[in-house]
Amino acid sequence: MTVQSDFLMCCIPIWEPTPSRQSPDRLRRHRRLRSGHGPAFLFLRFIPEVCFMSSLSSRPVGRILISNDDGIDAIGIGILGEIASRLSDDIWVIAPNGNRSGMSRAITLHRDVTIEPLGNNRFSCSGTPSDCVIMGMARVLDRKPDLVLSGINAGMNAADDVLYSGTIAAAMEASLMGVPSIALSQRNGRLDPDDFAAAAAHGEAVIRHILKTGIPPRTVMNVNFPPVAPDAVRGIMPASLDNHKFGDQVIDGDGPNSYRLGPMMARQETIAGSDRAVMDEGWISLTALGMDITASTAQSALVQLDF
Repeated sequence: MTVQSDFLMCCIPIWEPTPSRQSPDRLRRHRRLRSGHGPAFLFLRFIPEVCFMSSLSSRPVGRILISNDDGIDAIGIGILGEIASRLSDDIWVIAPNGNRSGMSRAITLHRDVTIEPLGNNRFSCSGTPSDCVIMGMARVLDRKPDLVLSGINAGMNAADDVLYSGTIAAAMEASLMGVPSIALSQRNGRLDPDDFAAAAAHGEAVIRHILKTGIPPRTVMNVNFPPVAPDAVRGIMPASLDNHKFGDQVIDGDGPNSYRLGPMMARQETIAGSDRAVMDEGWISLTALGMDITASTAQSALVQLDF
């Protein structure tokens, strides 16, 4: 079975440049074209260009793989499964066997990772969110999925949080494997299903909107739902990453010389147009995250040094 193509290809016409070596007949035709005589299509050719209109925008979506970092029994992944069932008839869930929040893109090295079948295409994994995607594609699925959905995370993954998030890491791992991926999080989501009301009500529409627009290669679409009632959500707003962290509280642990991370110290003010700012205004934030984390402005200022 072949893997469904991630992106449609389109063609655009371009002018073929004059070759340096051509036959006399071809040169005469080229001169006629440039002088306004002769059929213009003689020197038109078509080249494929990637159009970011995903083939996944058709209904139904093909195979969907779901993962998260809150664990296989988390409320959010159950809600995401219900949303996915309205998009596809071929759904697989591979998620950690416990909470793996804050694991970022960690992978398991030098020890085994166990995957346990739970029935109905659901599997628990002893590893990290990235392990779930890697092992799932390598050992559980017989072919790549057409879409990976990660979440719905209990709490936002916005601003500086994206660097710690296992939810986003699972989506990034899929993107690196060439699979379109979306990470979804509910701001202020905790242990009550009512906390996820906005995500449950609007998740399907958000995913369909993203797939219609298209997901470029090596890109994760990061979605954060505001902590408001579903009928108070204003819509979807593209947003940049905010900048809010300035430290962490460290608290004493249970034993001598032991410590734990407490609440993050964050600024209350937001940057206009950022993910936290638009959520404060009742919008669902949508941010495209790329795999290339080069600081382009700083990089352009670097100077070569010869030895």
